[in-house]
Amino acid sequence: MKVKGFKFTLLSGKFKPLDGKLRYKLSVFLVCVLLSAMMWGMIKLTHEYDVTVRFNIEASDLPKDRILVGNTDSVIAITVRAKGLDYYSRILSAQLKPLYFNLKDLKLKRSGDRYTGYLRTSRNTRVILDQLPSGIEILSIEPDTLHFIFEKGFSKKIAIRPDVSLRFSRQYNLYDSIAVNPDSVLVSGRKEILDTLRFISTEYKSYTGLDKDLTEKLRLINPGFYPPVEFSVDSAEIKLSVEKFTETQVEVPVELISDSPPGSTYKTFPEKLTITCLVAMKDYNRLDPSLFTVVANTEALKESSDRRIPVKVIAAPLFIKVIKIEPDKVEYLIIK
Repeated sequence: MKVKGFKFTLLSGKFKPLDGKLRYKLSVFLVCVLLSAMMWGMIKLTHEYDVTVRFNIEASDLPKDRILVGNTDSVIAITVRAKGLDYYSRILSAQLKPLYFNLKDLKLKRSGDRYTGYLRTSRNTRVILDQLPSGIEILSIEPDTLHFIFEKGFSKKIAIRPDVSLRFSRQYNLYDSIAVNPDSVLVSGRKEILDTLRFISTEYKSYTGLDKDLTEKLRLINPGFYPPVEFSVDSAEIKLSVEKFTETQVEVPVELISDSPPGSTYKTFPEKLTITCLVAMKDYNRLDPSLFTVVANTEALKESSDRRIPVKVIAAPLFIKVIKIEPDKVEYLIIK
């Protein structure tokens, strides 16, 4: 191909391999370039730079009985002077953490149901420096004033509810209700938030194959309101009493409740029922029919076309669990 009198020959794809001398010169050249770049970088990192870094701010140790409901500035920009190496390796990592300001002694001014206070950042340079890497010089802070808004805090005792899933080994079961210690927690926050809380849950925990007593401490879950509520304790201990159970049957007489004339006698068919229940092995010998009361009330017939009366267990031992009643209805005959 000819262009403006010049002739270009396309490469055939075959390259002549570099000889040893040329390869050596190229290696030396690349090493020199790498060393030069490293030296340039080190020199730059020893220079001082003025940089502006933004930090989130957090309040600590609030004024007594006050709840922080807002702050007009949640981020401050700090211009610092530091060497390049300090900036890249330390200031950037420090930026990931918030800066904390102690508001315990903050002077407040009341406005209706709210209280306001302000903090001069320029007067808290030492507080800020203590939270930054050493060797940093602060040049300026924006904004110069941080404003905080508070409301009166309230406290209320609220019950703790364990959030657990229980699965037992064969024939084992919970012997008693789950014991929680403490059973309640003192919650502090805004009144309108506390009024909506009925209980505080623990973290969720699943237990399987239970065949013995268990004691474990579970973390309390903050409901996630803003501003957040505070707990007097951060965890609660749960205790599970686990026992081996067996299924057994007890025959119990039926008592009839009727509006029949005084002096009347009656008879139910059948006269006794069979109650199937679960009982812990250690309580088996305590089980007795006299501990049960089963009644049939004729008032139930007024709202039903069925001539049989439903039965109801109105008294039973606390250490058993009723599974089934047979039969669950009875007939009756009044004898005058």
